[in-house]
Order: sequence, then C-alpha cells, then structure tokens
Amino acid sequence: MDYMEKSGRVTERVARTTGDSYKTVLDFAVSIGERNVRFAQGVTDSYIKELRHQAEANRALTHELVERAEGQRGAFQAVVNETLDAYMDFLYTPLSYYKEGLRLVEREATGGGLPIANYDELNVDEVSKRLDGLSAAEIRELRIYEKQNKSRETLIDQFDRKLKAASA
Repeated sequence: MDYMEKSGRVTERVARTTGDSYKTVLDFAVSIGERNVRFAQGVTDSYIKELRHQAEANRALTHELVERAEGQRGAFQAVVNETLDAYMDFLYTPLSYYKEGLRLVEREATGGGLPIANYDELNVDEVSKRLDGLSAAEIRELRIYEKQNKSRETLIDQFDRKLKAASA
C-alpha cells in the first residue's frame, strides 16, 4: 500500500499544482480583463470629457459670432442710414436754397427786413422765445444784425448754439 499511498499523494499534488496553475492563469486573465475594462472606461471618460469641452467651446464661439454679426448688422444699418440721410440732404439742398430765396424775396417785398418783427424793441428773453422755428439762415441774419447793432453777448451766444445744433 505504500505504492498506492505514494501514488495518491503524487496525484493529489499534481492535481493541486495543476489547480493552482489554473487558478494563477485564471486570476491573471481576470486581472487583465479588469485592467482592460478600466482602460476602456478611462478612454471613454476622456473622450466624453473632451467632447463636452469641444461642445462648450463651440457654443461660446457661436455666441460670440452671433454677437459680432449683430454688431456688424447694426454698423451696416447705421452706414446705410447715414448714406440715405446724406443723399436726401443732397437731393433737397437745391430745394432748401430755393425756399430760402423765396423767403428772402418775400421779406424784401413785404418790407419786413428781419425774421422777427419789431426785433429792435424786444429784450433778450422775448427774442429767445421766438428763435424756435427759424432757419439757420434766419438765425445767421439775426446774429449779424445783433453784432452790428446792440451786440448783446447773451443773444449772440444763443444764436451760436442754435447754429451749432442746426449744423450737427
């Protein structure tokens, strides 16, 4: 029985060693599989994080481009409006000169002289109240007359402000 016992022990040892070997191989395979899963998850997480970052950057860029486009639209609209205003002024200039000429002729024909009736009898406040509605040419005419006659600085300053506002 000695032989049988030895043989059983050897077989048992071989079986244990073989089982340990399979367990080692199996543990290694599980370990590799877990590392592969962690690696794949890390790659996927990095990919998702980068996609989110890119999406946010694209959103910010799109927002800035929209703002700049709106600014350009506003600037273009301002240029178009200024161009139209300049063109309209250009077209109406001969008409305004014609109207001014008619006013001057009418004033001379009626003997009115200055654009404000009884100008010489009015004080500064009374003249100031009647300036609204006068054309730039009429205000220039009053300024020249005032400078040559009474030379009231307060009125001359008001005339200058009105002329400056009319030219702006």
